[in-house]
Amino acid sequence: MSLKTFLKAERLSPSYIAVDLTYRCALNCSFCFVKRNGLSDECGRELGLAGWLKIIGALGPGSKKFYLTGGEPLLRPFLPALVRELKTAGHSVLVTTAASASSEAAAKLAAAGPDEIVLSVHGSRAAHDRIAGAGAWSKTIANLEIMKARRPAGTRITLWCTVNRANHACLPGTWRALASLGADSVAFNHLEFVSASDTRATLALLSGIGLRTPIKTSEGLLRGIDADRLAAGATAVRLKAGPAAKFYPPLTGREIKAWYSPGATFKKTGFCLGQFNAAWFAPDGRLLTCQPLAVTMGADLPSPLAAYNGPAYAAFRRLLLKRGGFLPACRRCGRAPYHTSENKRV
Repeated sequence: MSLKTFLKAERLSPSYIAVDLTYRCALNCSFCFVKRNGLSDECGRELGLAGWLKIIGALGPGSKKFYLTGGEPLLRPFLPALVRELKTAGHSVLVTTAASASSEAAAKLAAAGPDEIVLSVHGSRAAHDRIAGAGAWSKTIANLEIMKARRPAGTRITLWCTVNRANHACLPGTWRALASLGADSVAFNHLEFVSASDTRATLALLSGIGLRTPIKTSEGLLRGIDADRLAAGATAVRLKAGPAAKFYPPLTGREIKAWYSPGATFKKTGFCLGQFNAAWFAPDGRLLTCQPLAVTMGADLPSPLAAYNGPAYAAFRRLLLKRGGFLPACRRCGRAPYHTSENKRV
């Protein structure tokens, strides 16, 4: 469906649903925007299974793609039951996790049979422990082996590696270490950050329409990153691994250098279709524009679809379109489901 079709629609209904089940997590990754932006401070209670099923039921009929995340979603005991409920209803389900919970929780999730489990592993043992905390590698890899053994046919496992200061200079070695773990695929996510100027501009734009975001400047994450060396490493991985290694977004060498230079104007093409075909929910059930911006939409309205089509979200979409499809803080967002060209079919 194209953007023009969305704009003509009298009432929008999301087909891609992202659910933050919790903002709690045992890891301490410096680049995690959940902690950096204090999202747990913005959130009160956490909904249980009944609460989420009520929200999901209110999103209307039709098969949808669900993205269950956090924080660490394995900390919610009802996660396997939610996966089974969604699959029984005909939806597809992807779960992201650092697998930093118990082996029992990992086994139950795998046995529930989501379409895909994405595990955050940010390098070899030494690199991952340096990024996530001592002992994180052993816990994650042990649970990876459990998930591989307990998953039914049809459940894919992807290892998700965020490019950052600790691993950027050794991407070929990181690829070899991750590829040896026996998952179905490996994906690299380029470091996401927001420059000071983009933060100020975004806060001002949202304030102009009566909205706010907790997003904070984070260009300090770039300290120590050599963009030239990173670009060379990414090229080497692509040549060696081919389609077996994915990069999000799929930047060229020149684009990588611009992405990692906060003073450079990095302009994505197209529009953030995530604001027209996707919905993102906080752990307490509030509708958000997306997790990175975390702008609350229609908290005073009676249903998620009412909020999705309410005046606040309409004003946000108009602002987005006026700004050419993305707000300044969105320049270095690598979420593939949330940005695409205007004419691309989704």
